Amino acid sequence: MNFKALSGGVPIGGAHYLVELEDKRIVIDCGAVQAGGKVFPPPIAQGRIDALLLTHGHLDHVGMFPLFVKEHPDTPIYGTKVTWRFARMLLWDSYWVAIKKMERGEKVDVYFSASDIADALSLKKFRLVHNPEWFSPWPGWRIRFRSSGHINGAASIDIISPKGFRIIHSGDISFVDMPTIKGAEIANDFMSPEVLITEGTYGDRDLPNRAKEQQKVVDKVVEVLGQGGQVLVPSFSITGPNMGIIIANGLAEAGVDIPVHLDGMVRTAAGIISGSSEWSPNDDSAAFPKNLIAVPEDPEKARAYRQKLLEGGPAVIASSHGMLEGGMAMFYLEHLITDYKSAVLLLGYQAEGTGGRKLLELERGHRFQINRRSFPIYCDVKRFQLSSHASGNELAGWISEIQPWHVIITHAPNSGAQGLERKIKERHSSIRVSKGFNGEYVSH
Repeated sequence: MNFKALSGGVPIGGAHYLVELEDKRIVIDCGAVQAGGKVFPPPIAQGRIDALLLTHGHLDHVGMFPLFVKEHPDTPIYGTKVTWRFARMLLWDSYWVAIKKMERGEKVDVYFSASDIADALSLKKFRLVHNPEWFSPWPGWRIRFRSSGHINGAASIDIISPKGFRIIHSGDISFVDMPTIKGAEIANDFMSPEVLITEGTYGDRDLPNRAKEQQKVVDKVVEVLGQGGQVLVPSFSITGPNMGIIIANGLAEAGVDIPVHLDGMVRTAAGIISGSSEWSPNDDSAAFPKNLIAVPEDPEKARAYRQKLLEGGPAVIASSHGMLEGGMAMFYLEHLITDYKSAVLLLGYQAEGTGGRKLLELERGHRFQINRRSFPIYCDVKRFQLSSHASGNELAGWISEIQPWHVIITHAPNSGAQGLERKIKERHSSIRVSKGFNGEYVSH
């Protein structure tokens, strides 16, 4: 078996992995690389490729797969129905955003056309798989997707060759339940693979207790509403609905009769999630509470609704983009940023150079650029550490249970890969551990 991270191994970036096993060459994910404020493709796998397997619908995993399809038109693609829906949502949104920028005279790199997107998403090429059923793409081979708990539709992938060689790819993984997502579980039939390819995003650290961190968010929302302010929760489109549900449930429990409004692509993602039966929602909480409201889709109705919302006193809005890099969140921020009573709550990692990072680094009273206009920052700005990835100790414990012969660490900064390797060795010194450095082969 040969493994090569073409991108997104160590260090982290847009995921694009090549697995060569017996007579097959399998690619896992084809994500967009984001660096220096730009988005570009990974080095696309060359030569014959027998299958492309997509773990989940985030742009750093599916953002460039139309380019892969353009170069490999006969290669079948496999993924869950929810991943297909999220990919469709994000790819078309990215495309139209780029077109609008070009119309404004901005320089934008576009790597595929509208017809390329339509071709890649064609169900003649994109073959939907069902958790956790085995399927056989070639005689003697078995592959299955199992829920990884990261986002709706996300999967770990289990591959068994005709000779019985087993590879498990973790995908992005989380063991914590969310309102509409069950955390990943260790299955008895998931044991002792020859090779485990695992993410190591936070391999060197523990993460705050998610339940406690979520309660801090709810407490802050209640505080701001109590002083008559409005709360903007810039959200990543796919995870935004779950956070909206958590805040809505928290407000109801606190006796606060104010709804949470979903806008932008968070609203669109909520529609995809609520219409999905692929992954069973967590039975312990109501999936979509009545105090969670979607802003109307009709442009005229939406415009009037937003204006009324902003003029109507205390309110909570969850809208994309999670790093304040465009989206409807910028519209709301423009109205709230100068209000002492209001707050912006950033819930996840804010990459260097993004609007979210810049807002965090500026002190109250300093000026912030929104749509080429400058505004003084008077609202409260808070960051909370919420992640849909497993911590280093969670990953090491999971690996101890699975007991692979060989672990290959990917999707990790150098520090994350080193930290996870150390944690694995502390538990099982006999497990071979390799780092999947970008562009280098790892063999077993």
